[in-house]
Amino acid sequence: MRQERSERTRRNLIRAASTVFDQSGYERATLSAISERAQVTKGALFFHFAAKSDLARAVQTQACTTSGAALRKLARRETPAFETATAMAHTLVGLIESDTTVRAGARLAQEIRTPDDPSLHCHANWLGALHGILDRARNDGSLLPDVDVGAAAVLMLSMITGTTALPRLPADAALPGSPRSPHPRPASAPHFASRSPAATGDLWLTRMLHLTRPALSDLPTS
Repeated sequence: MRQERSERTRRNLIRAASTVFDQSGYERATLSAISERAQVTKGALFFHFAAKSDLARAVQTQACTTSGAALRKLARRETPAFETATAMAHTLVGLIESDTTVRAGARLAQEIRTPDDPSLHCHANWLGALHGILDRARNDGSLLPDVDVGAAAVLMLSMITGTTALPRLPADAALPGSPRSPHPRPASAPHFASRSPAATGDLWLTRMLHLTRPALSDLPTS
């Protein structure tokens, strides 16, 4: 029973640290803020984590574990590999938007260096998974033969990280194609329900994939 309570406290601390890192970043996050959010004493925090860096590593580990499991599940699909790659992109965007630990782990990967353990770097793991599935897509013909697999993987990762940043723009930011923009949407452009910067990252990813898909695959859109 004591062990279960200890594990529950540790998980609670990781969740609290995820929220604080996500909101404040690594440098501004404090152990006081994390212990207060977890509603545990500083002594309980130090029992599980000796330093802020240990908490950050725990958050990054959990983020990589959660997202990696989701990508491995998708990789087992018996569908054209390019379609699996786009499903991976949508899944990662969904996780970043809905899972605070995944979002915090991705932020920490940008803010602190982990050269001794690259497995903690979410973006490196995601890039590897995308490269692997796009390499399969080239072999099964769902990726156009003249496409550079590495460049395509970087492009998809850039869309994932870029689109998830858009919902965090100031509410009054104007983007081309948004209701306040002086540049109207061309008549030939596909219509989406929302074009404001506050729209979900998944919506922006759908729009970007619509633009880039013809250069990557000749599979018909579903």
